[in-house]
Amino acid sequence: MVARTLNTYLVDNVTEALPLIVEDIKLHGNLIDTRNGPAYEFPYPMVITYRKPRERVLFCPIRDANPFFHFMESMWLLAGRKDVHWIAKFNKRMKEYSDDGQTFHGSYGHRWRHHFDFDQLKIVVDRLRKYPNDRRTVLTMWDPRSDLTPHNGHADLPCNTHVYFKLRDGVLDMTVCNRSNDLIWGALGANVVHMSYLQEYIARHVEAEVGTYTQFTNNLHAYKNILDKLEGLQERNLYKLNGIGPTVTFSFIETFDKELQQFMNYPYGHVNYQNGVFEELVIPMYDAWFCWQDAKTGYTEYQEDSYNERVDEALNHCKRIVDEDWRTACIEWLERRI
Repeated sequence: MVARTLNTYLVDNVTEALPLIVEDIKLHGNLIDTRNGPAYEFPYPMVITYRKPRERVLFCPIRDANPFFHFMESMWLLAGRKDVHWIAKFNKRMKEYSDDGQTFHGSYGHRWRHHFDFDQLKIVVDRLRKYPNDRRTVLTMWDPRSDLTPHNGHADLPCNTHVYFKLRDGVLDMTVCNRSNDLIWGALGANVVHMSYLQEYIARHVEAEVGTYTQFTNNLHAYKNILDKLEGLQERNLYKLNGIGPTVTFSFIETFDKELQQFMNYPYGHVNYQNGVFEELVIPMYDAWFCWQDAKTGYTEYQEDSYNERVDEALNHCKRIVDEDWRTACIEWLERRI
């Protein structure tokens, strides 16, 4: 007798994965009651392997993923931050996951770079350079000293717990292990953006090509009320349909960390960035977001500015984005609201 005990998917990108796995979890998932309402969960662990992880932007109007938040959170993580203030500017609901309203207990970025009193990313890079066929390069986000406790004491615990890197023949593959993941908001939402940027960051440091990204999830679930809103979901893979391709994010990796800190602390400071990603993607997206926020709240720097002028300004900032995938996603997201 052959029994199915593991759900496995091999896809090009997240846009291809979304309709496929949403349909599967509705067909094969078990409906359970949770503290957040009814949810479907796969009865067994799940594995997704992305052949093209840099095709990280989700093009799905029904899902309506916020590209500004997904991208900026990825930069916030690479900067090693855990503060609520900076990232909540792009998603106010983030405050709900903070114990004290000031910091996050389980921020991946802080776990990568500061939580264990040393920079894990630096050690990962050093090991892969020194031992290119290494099997011991493991990045840890789970800390049993503070996370494995007798009682539920934190609003925010790391869902992704470990990352494994494998460098072979100049190609860097990555496997991420996850204890519990929301299919819509986590696995096929923010996480695929966060982790693919982490993979690309490490690959650039070790002068390797980005290989496959595999996500192992012990408990994959999706809330019924969210799945009900995704009826009629269809694949809209603009990477394939329109020939859109991602551009290089880290052109001068040696200076990226320093320049990222400069941007995070002084986004409107006059800096001659060596990494083109700041002038070509980060800053235009940042400017577009705050023009939109000004328009939405009715606040304008100059009282004579109208709502339409601020919206047009936001769209014009989006058009400055060189990366075609992010540019398309940002413009479409704003146009759905206008």
